[in-house]
Amino acid sequence: MHEVKVDGYRAQLHVRDGTARVFSRRGNDWTQRFESIAHAAVRLPVTLAVIDGEVIVATPDGLSDFNALQTELANERSDRMTFYAFDLLYVDGFDLRRAPRVERKNALARILAKEPRGRFLYADHVELEGAVVHRRGCEMGLEGIVSKHRNSTYPSGRTEMWRKTLCRKRDTFPVVGFVAAQPRSIAALYLGRREGDELVYAGKAGTGFTFETARMLRERLDPLVARKSPLTVPMRKPKSTWVRPELLVDVQYRAITPDGRLRHASFKGIREDI
Repeated sequence: MHEVKVDGYRAQLHVRDGTARVFSRRGNDWTQRFESIAHAAVRLPVTLAVIDGEVIVATPDGLSDFNALQTELANERSDRMTFYAFDLLYVDGFDLRRAPRVERKNALARILAKEPRGRFLYADHVELEGAVVHRRGCEMGLEGIVSKHRNSTYPSGRTEMWRKTLCRKRDTFPVVGFVAAQPRSIAALYLGRREGDELVYAGKAGTGFTFETARMLRERLDPLVARKSPLTVPMRKPKSTWVRPELLVDVQYRAITPDGRLRHASFKGIREDI
């Protein structure tokens, strides 16, 4: 079963007796941040439910926009957010984690069919050859696809039952420095990569910022400014303001050079959920 890979924050929705809470993948309560989704969830036709999904901001062409989601969170808004639901773990007295995946999705589809306000999006799927689905998805401009065994149960933790295949190379890196710009923003990010106990230089991301996100990044990085480079092997970067490597960002890139540097790296967003 192949689903569209969306670009947002993985989340788990808990509905209980007329109330709803939204948790991040680390178990943090993000109900207030995803307030509109929590408010809509109490109108679902269930008394008790646990739904797995991803919080996204949908674009007019039906794709997902991670930068737009970041803007919503930074401005403490949630009215543009949608809950992209792809699994049902529990509903009204029934623990479904041991049930086949296709049965869990059928039950989820029935629940969401009765939600009229459009705050939820059911993760539909196709059952075709994976390579064909992936190629067509990339032609459509998707991030990629997620392939899942039709009859798999829902185990805790990481599993080989779900396979993510991206259309573009993308990963998460700690920020180790930035190039300052005016007024109080950034022109580029310097990135690191963990190799065992070492933090090595991974390259620079100089594109992908809007004016608003560049200012937001500067606000997040200023409290982390450090006197020296956090890299295990320091590098000479005269324009860099070094920071403690505590902020994680998603970066899209074309390739990695033989010496471990990212080519054509572009900023996609801050990761607060991992």
